[in-house]
Amino acid sequence: MDPLELFLFVISLIVGYVLGSLNPGYLIGRMKGIDIREVGTKNPGTSNVWHSLGKKYGILTAAYDIFKSLISCILAIYLLQLDYFLAQFSGIMAILGHVFPFYLKFHGGKGVAAAIGMLPYYVAMYMMPLIPSNPYDLTMIFLVLYLVPIALLFIWITKLLSMLAWIIFPILGYASYYYYLGNEFNIFFLLHLAFLFGFVTYSAVINKKFPFKGKIFKNDWIRMLLRLLTLFFLVFYDLFTKSVSFVIILIFMALFVSLDIRRMLKHKSGEKTGKEGSSLYRSNEAKSFSSISIYLVAFFVTVLAFPREIAFSAIVFLIFGDIFSKVIGLVFGRHKILDKTIEGTLAYGGCMALCGYILFTVLNISPIILIFGGIAAPLTELLSIKMNDNFTVSIISGTVMLYVGFLLGIYV
Repeated sequence: MDPLELFLFVISLIVGYVLGSLNPGYLIGRMKGIDIREVGTKNPGTSNVWHSLGKKYGILTAAYDIFKSLISCILAIYLLQLDYFLAQFSGIMAILGHVFPFYLKFHGGKGVAAAIGMLPYYVAMYMMPLIPSNPYDLTMIFLVLYLVPIALLFIWITKLLSMLAWIIFPILGYASYYYYLGNEFNIFFLLHLAFLFGFVTYSAVINKKFPFKGKIFKNDWIRMLLRLLTLFFLVFYDLFTKSVSFVIILIFMALFVSLDIRRMLKHKSGEKTGKEGSSLYRSNEAKSFSSISIYLVAFFVTVLAFPREIAFSAIVFLIFGDIFSKVIGLVFGRHKILDKTIEGTLAYGGCMALCGYILFTVLNISPIILIFGGIAAPLTELLSIKMNDNFTVSIISGTVMLYVGFLLGIYV
C-alpha cells in the first residue's frame, strides 16, 4: 500500500465512522425538542423512534441505519478510489460508529441494522468475476432465492421472523466456503453472519420466543442426541471400508436390541425396570422394542441395501426430518393431521429442502433424486400410522430415490 492509498484508506475509515455515528432518531428528536433516549424504551433505534416520533421518522431511521454501512463502502470505492477489499473496512467502521457514537458518550445502538446493510455488499463481491470479461457469478443470488421461500415457510409455521436468519445465514456461510474457498472476503462475511445469527438467537432466548423447556428436551433429548451421534457411522463408512461400517453399526444395533429384550423379559416377569418413561425409553415401549433400536435396524438395512449416496441421503432425511418435525410440531403445532400436526409435517418438508442442498454439494447426487426422496420422507412419516416411522422413512425414501435413479439411468 503506497502512502497515498494509505491516506485515502484512513480517510475512508473516518468517513465510515462519522456516517455510522449519525443517528437520525436522536437528531430528529433533538430538532423536535425530544431526547429519544429519555422516552419510550429509551433506545434511539427504529422501533422507539416509530412509536415516539412517528412512522415517517421511524422509516427514515430504519433506512439510514441499514444502508449507512453500504453507503460508506460505495463512497470508499467511487469517491476515494479504494479497491473492494479495503472499502469493506469503511462499512465496518460505520457499524462501529453506530454502536459507539462519539457525541453520545459512545453509547449507541446494537449495530444489527448497520451489519445487515453490509450483506448486499458481500453478496455483490461474490458476484464479481475474477476476469473482467467473464459474466457475473450469480450463485449466491440463486441460493438466496432458493432459501427465502424455505425461510418464509418456517416464519409462517412459527410466527418467528428470526427464522429468516436461522435458515438463511448458516447456509450462506457454508456456501461461501464451498463455492469460494480461499476468497479474501470469507472471514469477514462469516463474522457478519455469526454476529447477526448470534444476536437474533440471543434476542429470541431473552424474549422467550422459542420455549424448549419442559416440552421437548425433558423427554426426548437423549434420543435426539443418539440419532445425531449415529452420523459418525456415515463418517466411518467414508473413512474405512463398507464392511467396517457394517460391523460398527451391527455392534450398536445388537447392544440396544439385547437391552430391549432384557427389559421386555423383566417386564413380562413383573419386575420393575425403572426405565419406562425416561428420556431413552417411552412408557408405551414397555412391551416392544424401543424407537432407538428400530432406528438402528433401519440404519443398518439402509446402508446394506442402497448405494452410498442414497443411503446417506435417506438416513440424513430421517435424522434431521424427525428432529425438525418433532420440535416444530410440539412447540408450534396448531392443526392436527392424522396423528401428527400440519406444522410439524411442513417443517419436515422444509428441512428436506435444506438437507437436500447440503447433500447435493457433498455427495454430488442428482437433485431430481433428492427432490423425490425429500418428498417421500415427510409423506412416509405422516402416513406411517400403524408402522414405526423410525423404520419406514429411510427404507421408503431410499427405495424411491433408487427407483428414480433407475429411471434416470444413473443406477443400472
